[in-house]
Amino acid sequence: MRRTFLRTLSALALSASAKSTMAHAQPANELRIGIMPFVPYSAILLARQNGWVEEELRHLGHADAKVTWTQFAGGPPVNEAFASGNIDIAALGDTPALVGHASGIDDRLIGLAYKGGGAQALLVRADASYRRVQELRGKKVATLRGGNVHELLVLILAEAGLKLSDVEFINLGLQDMGTALLKGDIDAALAWDPVFTRLEYEGKARVLRDGKGLKNNLNPIIASATILKNRPDYVKAYLRAVERGAQALRAQPEASAKALAAGFGLTLEQTLRAFSRSEWVPSVDAEVRTELARSVGFLLDNRLMRNKIEVDRFVDLSAGAR
Repeated sequence: MRRTFLRTLSALALSASAKSTMAHAQPANELRIGIMPFVPYSAILLARQNGWVEEELRHLGHADAKVTWTQFAGGPPVNEAFASGNIDIAALGDTPALVGHASGIDDRLIGLAYKGGGAQALLVRADASYRRVQELRGKKVATLRGGNVHELLVLILAEAGLKLSDVEFINLGLQDMGTALLKGDIDAALAWDPVFTRLEYEGKARVLRDGKGLKNNLNPIIASATILKNRPDYVKAYLRAVERGAQALRAQPEASAKALAAGFGLTLEQTLRAFSRSEWVPSVDAEVRTELARSVGFLLDNRLMRNKIEVDRFVDLSAGAR
């Protein structure tokens, strides 16, 4: 898996390098947005449903602007799209955002879409005997290698006096780890939504430890340097639309859940539970910057990132993010 991850980094670096040496034409009057159909991206998903990006563009005098939406299944393909110059702006997890920038993608962190330390958790089956993380010594524990959950697992184990080498680490994707947990093929899984909420809500799994106080599950909003330089109003329109989505989630959670639940593969009640663990469009404050810097250290120490980056140079709030 490490070889696969490093091959991905190499591909990103080559793509980013090629982009820097070739003239890549920014489509005239077009804003190309990447989205993912998961809870942390609820604010922009609502903005898309309601046409708020287009509306904000009109308010800024860009009625002729075209908005193009591309859906992705995860952060790595979003990075590939940025590296090849195929999207202008997207929200994604903190780990792929940091790895992409370190690989040479010319982009900036312009805000946060989401924060939710309680939205990722180390789960065991509901009928398991384990009551403390310490009891997982020597047991099979799964999560996604190289994701932000990988770092969270290390932090949870460290809090319990364990190292990753004290458990049998299994690298699995989200759906596979949920299935493996219920079948008894693994003893614990560090999962996220929709699997986390679904298994917990249905009484099939329980939480040993979530990420509260350890890692905030940050989802940065990333924009290409090109769109920031050439079309700052487009970026501002996006950010305003995302903030409108966040306001709707705070003020009308049930209506928002009804609009989005089917896309998440969750019931209305499950979606509301997931929302209860979520903070929408939080500030990029000193705590956030410190956490991102710590994640850079983790990625470097575990050879998941080759080049060090300075978080303060990566962050650019000039387009109006709080």
